[in-house]
Amino acid sequence: RLTASEWAGCILQSDEDKGVVKRDKVTPVCLTIGRDGNWARGEPYSRYSFKPVADEYSRFTVQGSYKSMLSDSQENFSVFASSHKKLSFLRWYSDKEFGIFPRLTAIVDVRDGEVQGIAWDDACVFCDAKRCQENTYTFDGEQVSLAEPTKGCYYTKEECDEIHSKGGDACDLTLHVVWTGTDTNGNFLTSSNKRYSAFNPKQIRDQLSDAINSILPDVDWPWLK
Repeated sequence: RLTASEWAGCILQSDEDKGVVKRDKVTPVCLTIGRDGNWARGEPYSRYSFKPVADEYSRFTVQGSYKSMLSDSQENFSVFASSHKKLSFLRWYSDKEFGIFPRLTAIVDVRDGEVQGIAWDDACVFCDAKRCQENTYTFDGEQVSLAEPTKGCYYTKEECDEIHSKGGDACDLTLHVVWTGTDTNGNFLTSSNKRYSAFNPKQIRDQLSDAINSILPDVDWPWLK
């Protein structure tokens, strides 16, 4: 169970990153998943950590997450990203009202090697406007209004079941990580320019549609048009 007083951040057990961000060196990023959306109750959680290289565009997929959490029944699961002592707001991975929000991009903001915060990128580049929903919350489950992107795209439970039944992993929880700001040596971190929202949404949806159609060639996905 996670409480604010017990949370120790996302820190490497070794002294590999020395608590600062240096371009082209490993910096830990964690993805924490919990039931429901009110973390003030101290719900059980699972934490996954990985070691991306600072200022490289990175992707981390929780393999089998859809099967283990959602294939039998749909429950609410929320997630947050963290690095060092900073964390993001919550986003739903699974929301019973809408469906599954499997794709997230975390933008790690760094100043002189110290992580300042983590913002979520616009995740509505993966679908049309009809599938774009508000998906950013505080740790007591309240929806937030921010100047930064707060929305994401969802798949229905039925769509994810069909993808999963054919061996696809499009509904597994996937975190993309990019960086902005300056490292401990004053070098600019620029991989945020590679985030999905910096590109043409139609091209991104076409790529996603091709990937899904490779396992489900006879299914129409109008929200990817």
